[in-house]
Amino acid sequence: MTRELTVRVLVADDDRLLRDIAAATLEGAGFKVEAVASGDAAVAACARAMPDIVLLDVEMPEGDGYQACANIRALPGGFDVPVVMVTGLDDPLSIDLAYDAGATDFVVKPINWALLVHRIRYVLRGARTIEALRLSEQKNSALLKAIPDGILLVNAAGSISHCFSPIPGLAATQAHAAGALHLSELLPHTALTAAMQCLDATLRGTPSAFEFSLAEGAVLRHFECRYLPNATGQVLAIVRDITQRKETEAHIHRLAYFDPLTGLPNREWIGDYLAHSLREAAERKRSVALLFIDLDQFKRINDTLGHETGDALLRQVGERLTAALAGGGEAGGQLARGRGQLARVGGDEFIVVLTGHPTVADAEHVAQHIQASLVTPFVQGGYELVVTPSIGIALFPEHGTDAQTLLKNADGAMYESKASGRNQFRVYTSAVNARALKRLSLEMELRRAFENQQLELYYQPQYDSHSLKLAGAEALLRWFHPQRGQIPTGDFVAVAEETGLIGDIGRWTLQRACRDLHRWREAGLAVPSIAINVSGRDFMRQDVLLRISKVVEEAHLPASLFELELTEGVLMQDVEGGQRSLQALKEFGFALAVDDFGTGYCSLNYLKRFPLDTLKIDRAFVNDITVDADDATIVRAIIGLGHNLNLKLVAEGVETQEQLQFLRQEGCDLVQGYLMSKAIPADAFMALLRAPDAGAQPHPTAAKRAAGG
Repeated sequence: MTRELTVRVLVADDDRLLRDIAAATLEGAGFKVEAVASGDAAVAACARAMPDIVLLDVEMPEGDGYQACANIRALPGGFDVPVVMVTGLDDPLSIDLAYDAGATDFVVKPINWALLVHRIRYVLRGARTIEALRLSEQKNSALLKAIPDGILLVNAAGSISHCFSPIPGLAATQAHAAGALHLSELLPHTALTAAMQCLDATLRGTPSAFEFSLAEGAVLRHFECRYLPNATGQVLAIVRDITQRKETEAHIHRLAYFDPLTGLPNREWIGDYLAHSLREAAERKRSVALLFIDLDQFKRINDTLGHETGDALLRQVGERLTAALAGGGEAGGQLARGRGQLARVGGDEFIVVLTGHPTVADAEHVAQHIQASLVTPFVQGGYELVVTPSIGIALFPEHGTDAQTLLKNADGAMYESKASGRNQFRVYTSAVNARALKRLSLEMELRRAFENQQLELYYQPQYDSHSLKLAGAEALLRWFHPQRGQIPTGDFVAVAEETGLIGDIGRWTLQRACRDLHRWREAGLAVPSIAINVSGRDFMRQDVLLRISKVVEEAHLPASLFELELTEGVLMQDVEGGQRSLQALKEFGFALAVDDFGTGYCSLNYLKRFPLDTLKIDRAFVNDITVDADDATIVRAIIGLGHNLNLKLVAEGVETQEQLQFLRQEGCDLVQGYLMSKAIPADAFMALLRAPDAGAQPHPTAAKRAAGG
């Protein structure tokens, strides 16, 4: 069992939910798991570090499972690694294709996860047995070595005294009689020096080898020549055609170091390039500039027009950026003296490394040129799409003396440009670092606050818009810092999501809400539905959804008492996966709501496919519904849309009587906001439950605002 704790499993599946379930299941069984989303990514992962076993889904984008299996087999060490194909097809043809591609075994969807763990152990045990037998045979027999393509006998002068077998691709060995051919006639001029040096070394007792290439028309063929000493005082030259191996190595290199979508270098390649450039710059006392580019709100295009359109757009962006950096003097004096290397390092993120002793002004000029290259709208799928970049700039050695620090500071400057309104560039400064340190401090304090139970759960009452009778509540987190007072919820929730702490906080929130509801029910109170926000990081994880259900079940509460809220952006990240997750929650018995509706560009076509119960109108539209005709029109449309889909409508941020009257007239079902009540602690909400017929009382601040005070 101790050996299996170190077994590395590579899982390749384009379904994120299945990847998450596989990772959770296999890690729970003691395996170390790496998960990727495509066949090409699986091959690239194997090229970097060969795992102990590979699970390949058959149908994936960017290289299906059959092709990925064949490519893995061609890698060093890939011939012996067990490969298990995962397919929804159980017909004989699919199974034959899996084995023809080199698969060790196959499993059929839907997957029995408990049995899969035992299947993996069985396959690994068989593979280890075969490996042991193969190694035993190798020790006892040299005959298992591959037979070379051609064998020549070469003397010290480089003359071929005997040709035992002609070499395919080398016509000279077939056209000349033995003894009438010299290495200079067989090899290209560029390889002759290496051939003679290796020949001399072999004659002195050190077997040597070299490689050379020959062009056959438009085809370039590659060969390896290995010299072995011979008892006659000559050298045995073993020549083999390695063209296929070279082509496979080149393909694997591209998979490992180049982005398959744009053809640009990827994060691994640019990381090595940056580290090399910094070492060279340090030796020569020169500078290096790093530009971190992020496309503004690119996710909207993916969400609205689909990932196929988004991918096509990214390819065009890569082409324009490449052309901009190839502009030489047009891109600024820096590129006239040095060069700029472009890479794609994330979904919509690019990096440019400028070498040749650039100044801040040079880097800014290149940033302006990049902005200019993206000004012209892109035409894709019948749409004219505008893409703008936010760019962060950091220079070596002023802003960092190592690659990691330089990347971090350029990334921080990029976020600064986004915060300043997007489509801008910013150079890293100490102020940027100060804000980053403040954020880091907030992260550490949040961890302490959570551990010391300083977070509190408040309830924002929701009321029937006509009767103003209490109809529900939204559970809201509050953090009252001992020195800094109340921390804005959006600030610390964003930090929690970035650091992964949101999972623990989300579980605590649900447990605390369950405790409060249980207390209210024991007091004999009629408890309304309570809305709970679900983090986007948790939503797509099957184990988290199961945990949510388990928390409510252990509290002996019906799931129907809870309405789980998700934002449009979360739902649109993965429509198919989101639909499956929503359906799972619906089957558990939860009500489902879309929070902040109208801000996330949710397609109406997708909206009707989701099993929803409620739409919450974002406060940004409610604020000005009585003074802004556009906002009023949007709110009317949302209410009409929701009712046509049999959904309940809740308006957030209601602060004036005029807003309330408008929402009543338009048929909005529920309202929440300072006009009725601010968010209150659990005990105060319990008091509201004791007097449900009292109706809502305007909060003093809201009443004053409504009166013009």
